[in-house]
Amino acid sequence: MHNPTKLPVYRFDRADAALTLLPMAARRALDCAGLHLSLAGWQALPLEQREELVRLGGRERVDDARVAELLAAHAADVRAIPQLIEADLAAGPNAALLQALPEGRDLSSERWRGLSALDRYVLVQLARRGKVERLAEAYREICA
Repeated sequence: MHNPTKLPVYRFDRADAALTLLPMAARRALDCAGLHLSLAGWQALPLEQREELVRLGGRERVDDARVAELLAAHAADVRAIPQLIEADLAAGPNAALLQALPEGRDLSSERWRGLSALDRYVLVQLARRGKVERLAEAYREICA
């Protein structure tokens, strides 16, 4: 994980110091809280709030109430979505993720259990969304 600012940010996030784009950790915080924030809404947040959302998404367990609290004053930019049910650590990687991995890449149950909650989220979400190139980048960064 590329971490020049001590935030859980990956190189493939291509995040700048101002966090202009939403890093995957912030997406996880929002998804776990059942909230969608527009890019314009994200960019309108003070940097300190963006950083806190990134930190919250990097934790093993997201504090949904704190995420909602941070966004309460920005309700016009937020909409409710189904709350994310995170991938089961004990079940191992799902079939869709394993099928989406680039050829020659594997993800054993043992390796899966060694990943952080954020790492698992990233791999599952990129596979689910069909982001093959980004999944390959994420796999290299997370599993190398």
